[in-house]
Amino acid sequence: MCQNNYNRKSKKGKHLTLEDRKIIEHLYNIQGKKDKEIAKELGKHRTTISRELKKGELKLLNSDYTTRIEYDAEIAQKVYDKNATAKGTKIKIAKEHELARFIERKIKQDKWSPEVIANQIQEDERFEIKLHWKTIYNYIDKGILMVNRDELVYGNYK
Repeated sequence: MCQNNYNRKSKKGKHLTLEDRKIIEHLYNIQGKKDKEIAKELGKHRTTISRELKKGELKLLNSDYTTRIEYDAEIAQKVYDKNATAKGTKIKIAKEHELARFIERKIKQDKWSPEVIANQIQEDERFEIKLHWKTIYNYIDKGILMVNRDELVYGNYK
């Protein structure tokens, strides 16, 4: 019988790596260990391992038409990567098309700076959302607003 010792120190709150997932796959599928035992060996909380097992759950059909559940590290990693893309702050103007058009028009046609536009948005009662001028710059840099940095005029206060 192969006795592997996977005990190791890990930082609290550190995400599982693909290597961790491969170890979980071996311990769960080959050695038949439960989530509590796997958690102890990896130095993680049992809830982390339980969630991870659900994330990489794979239902397989046996030759006698019964099913068995195994853990697949690759599936779990793909789910993790997909979920990681949804991180970050929400875009405030995602549904505020009128506000986005207002900002774009003020920059392109009226040659207003983001600082002036942010002040105008604060005073304008049409808009429920209030944006900071830095947020407007971020939206320009990320391509959320259809404005290029070279269209900005600095120091033009109206």
